[in-house]
Amino acid sequence: SKNGRRHDKRLLDKVDIIRHIPPEVTIWADTGFQGIDKQHPNTQIPKKGTRKRPLSPEQKQENKIISGIRITVEHAIAGIKRLGCMTQILRNRRPFIDDTFTSFAQAYKILKMA
Repeated sequence: SKNGRRHDKRLLDKVDIIRHIPPEVTIWADTGFQGIDKQHPNTQIPKKGTRKRPLSPEQKQENKIISGIRITVEHAIAGIKRLGCMTQILRNRRPFIDDTFTSFAQAYKILKMA
């Protein structure tokens, strides 16, 4: 998560993480990542319809499935943001402490949902 007006796809290209994801892993992306399917063969992105070319019922059903999976991820990200541990500057020199905070925030979110 970044402040300001930055496109998701541009940030993803900047960190160059796609090449480290194995082809057998499915990437469930939202429409902010248009073009990622050209970089990774196993990508699921909701289809876009237009006034002249509306989505078919099958495409709408696919979009519902993709959105159902994506909402779980979005809720986890929102939980991390609400906890606030990722918004402050971390002044710690211990390796992987930021991963520890992220794991704690995710566990907290899961326990809160249960």
